[in-house]
Amino acid sequence: MNLVPARQYDRKTARQAKGRRTGIVSRCCRAAAALFLCLLSSGCFFNNKRQITLTSEPSIERALDILAGTREGKPLTRFLSKNPVRFEYANTPGDCHKFSLRTGRIYLPKEYKSSDILLTLALARAAYIYRLSVISGLQEVIAEEEEIGALFQARVGLEAALTNKDFERNPFAGELQSAFCTYIMEGTKSAALAARTAALSEQPQCQRPLETLQVQRVWLEKTREAINNESFFQLLYDRDLQDVRKGLISVNEAMKNDAAIRAIPLYEIYRYQRAFYDKQRDIFARIEKLYRGAVKGDESWRKKHRITIDLARKDFSACNMPE
Repeated sequence: MNLVPARQYDRKTARQAKGRRTGIVSRCCRAAAALFLCLLSSGCFFNNKRQITLTSEPSIERALDILAGTREGKPLTRFLSKNPVRFEYANTPGDCHKFSLRTGRIYLPKEYKSSDILLTLALARAAYIYRLSVISGLQEVIAEEEEIGALFQARVGLEAALTNKDFERNPFAGELQSAFCTYIMEGTKSAALAARTAALSEQPQCQRPLETLQVQRVWLEKTREAINNESFFQLLYDRDLQDVRKGLISVNEAMKNDAAIRAIPLYEIYRYQRAFYDKQRDIFARIEKLYRGAVKGDESWRKKHRITIDLARKDFSACNMPE
């Protein structure tokens, strides 16, 4: 029997083992590379996170794309991707937006479905108000939000090259046209005042009239003073009934809310009242700050885009102004 020296055997075995390891590693690398290319080509490598869908309506998707293409709208669409809400068409009459913030839905007027640009303006205003709600924590739309929402809507219209013909083609665009004309012809203050007047008008189909921030503050002070008696419960219940009349919640929800509050033990009521008051006061302070900043920002924007506004005045010189 031929014997191989131990040292020679070790070197030979080592070379064979190394060859086997190299082959295994090579095959593993090829397999990993193939898997990577497969994942990359199918898109699943980057799409482990569920894709966010803001709407199922192609026309609303086009409006979102137009909004994202404007300098004013781009940050807002980024905000929507991080704080999604569902956009749908309203199944009730009224050429106005409607909110269901508790269910995460915004309803746009179906009368604008045939006009991408008008639908974009309606979406821009509603989405801007939704952003204010998320940032401030306010769960109810107020007149001040409609004011600065109207200013934002007009700026988007100017950036999206809105024309007078866009209004002429749609018989339901009267209020939208009036708001835009007021902005370009009379300025920030007049446009905000017109939006407030509309928000405070009696239009149940549009969830109006809305309240002002001052009215809500007066109500909040009443809740603070309603300690040691049952008027605190009644104040909350009456407020829910207002939401019922506006179609924001159902009667059953209002009754459930009232029962839940009244079920709180008496020794916990004062703490609950205080926490409720402090939370709402902070919310009101945030929305007031947002409002002041938005009005100031709009005035600054108008100064920088004076030429754009002057050109728009020529195109809309024959538009109907509010009386």
